[in-house]
Amino acid sequence: MGGTNVEVFIMITSIVVTNLMIPYITNMLVNTNSMGKNFKGETIPMGIGITFIPIMIVNFIILISFIQDIKHTTLVILTSSSTMAFVGIIDDLLGNRKVSGFKGHFKSFLRGELTTGFLKAFIGGTIALMISLIYSSTFIEIIINTFIIALFTNLLNLLDLRPGRAVKSYLFLAVLFLLLGITYFCRVILFSIIGYCIGYLPQDLKARVMMGDSGSNSLGISLGVISVISFSIGIKYIILIILILMHFVAERYSFSKIIESNIILNYIDKLGQNLK
Repeated sequence: MGGTNVEVFIMITSIVVTNLMIPYITNMLVNTNSMGKNFKGETIPMGIGITFIPIMIVNFIILISFIQDIKHTTLVILTSSSTMAFVGIIDDLLGNRKVSGFKGHFKSFLRGELTTGFLKAFIGGTIALMISLIYSSTFIEIIINTFIIALFTNLLNLLDLRPGRAVKSYLFLAVLFLLLGITYFCRVILFSIIGYCIGYLPQDLKARVMMGDSGSNSLGISLGVISVISFSIGIKYIILIILILMHFVAERYSFSKIIESNIILNYIDKLGQNLK
């Protein structure tokens, strides 16, 4: 099977598997009372992003069957995504919403109180460092790669405040990555994740479920790992600067207000939210 055929096949397979699996996971969350309030105050299933992991496992089994040499890359992305899904679902279901932002969680930790947010940040930073050690050849590169993975992991979480926003952002970044040029293995894996996003997006746009940190962090770290594997040090510097600036802005301003004040961004943000 040719390269393009594999990409199209795995994307379509991912869309189908996603649509088959989401109703089961949604019912599981409802039956276990794993619910939360969305931005409208409506109570809906929380942490549906956990579907990302079983769906990726199915996709990666298929990929390994076609492309033997892709095993290492799939294991790295699956391990990192699973780790973030694990701490993400803990934060989704047990998190203290009275504490927010890294500063807030860090201050709580200094007072002797471990929050789920700090646990998530610590494990996210640790897994980012571990992956960077695998793919870096110099100390400077280790630092750059670690921060890129960690900040990408958190970026989708910062954007996941309105229906469809995080997934739309992922799809935009995925297309940008494809245009910039990434390794063949990463491209095939990215197409499988694009399929997941396409399959999941209608549910998110309808505000019937919430992705939660289990999904946004898993998606985010996949972008970080792909960046580290694929891009030159020059592009990584640019990515790191942009990520730092975005986090700097997020600490001081509301992304939602910034988006709402821009006609084009606001149109894209609300696009599809009226789906029935």
